Amino acid sequence: MVSSKSADGVGEMKRTVFLLLVHILAINAFSSDPTIIRKRVSEVQMMVVATDSQNRPLLNLSPADITVLENGLPVSQFDLRSAGDLPLRLGIVLDLSDSTKKTWPIVRSALNRSLSEAFRPHDQFLLMTFNSKIETEHEFTEPSQFSTMLENPAQGGLTALYDTVYRACKHQMFLADSEPHRSAMILLSDGEDDISLHDLNDAIDEAQLNGIAIYTVATHDPRYSKRGDEVLHLLAASTGGRDFVVKDSNQLQLALATVNQELRSSYVLYYHPLAEDGRRNFRRVYILSNQDNGSHMRARIGYYTKP
Repeated sequence: MVSSKSADGVGEMKRTVFLLLVHILAINAFSSDPTIIRKRVSEVQMMVVATDSQNRPLLNLSPADITVLENGLPVSQFDLRSAGDLPLRLGIVLDLSDSTKKTWPIVRSALNRSLSEAFRPHDQFLLMTFNSKIETEHEFTEPSQFSTMLENPAQGGLTALYDTVYRACKHQMFLADSEPHRSAMILLSDGEDDISLHDLNDAIDEAQLNGIAIYTVATHDPRYSKRGDEVLHLLAASTGGRDFVVKDSNQLQLALATVNQELRSSYVLYYHPLAEDGRRNFRRVYILSNQDNGSHMRARIGYYTKP
């Protein structure tokens, strides 16, 4: 025989369990669809290189000097500031495959000199060397560290150009955005690829996504076109960089000096994007000069919205 007191206790326990189950079911009902957090582009930032008719950097550019179009529509409000004093995040990506062996001594010497001239406090550098795979991957902050890293590079083999550029653009040095900075890459290669899993579009998309201007340098006689020249041109033109073809150490030094000058005299463009639809898509951006003096604006060709 069960006492009245025991029966009450059992009943109370059943009610408690029932209420607990109802509570859990209610929570599950409201959370059956997971919360979707969408990260959108709240502000577009693009590096802009402005040059005159002689391809020399334009100084003291103001917002009144340019027009900005996004997907063909004018951007009415934007800001334009000098980027010369912003910290530089520079990736140096070197092709050490069979096709570039003979130019390596010239490249190493020229880069040592260029980095010493370009360096400023708070700059960060990334070195990647590759052939069929990435052989070297180092971050450094002092130019003197560069030559030590390249004393005995592994040379020869096939070329995984697209995979290497893609991976370099995803490096944490470029992704960290705790402070304003400029991001660029100097790629020394012949532009040929025979083993990558990624393709050219993948490499370009990743550079555009992370705002990295790619400067490419090929070493051969500029009077003749090589198979990889168009690849290097597309990498540079799509990301706001510039492609060079050099035949000797003097031309290589001049090309690297031009890159340094552009990086130190560039501008950063800021504006709030036009209305978004929540999907990931590519926005084409045109930056046009309002001056009738042959001046030219160069930047990456657009940006991705990121849901």
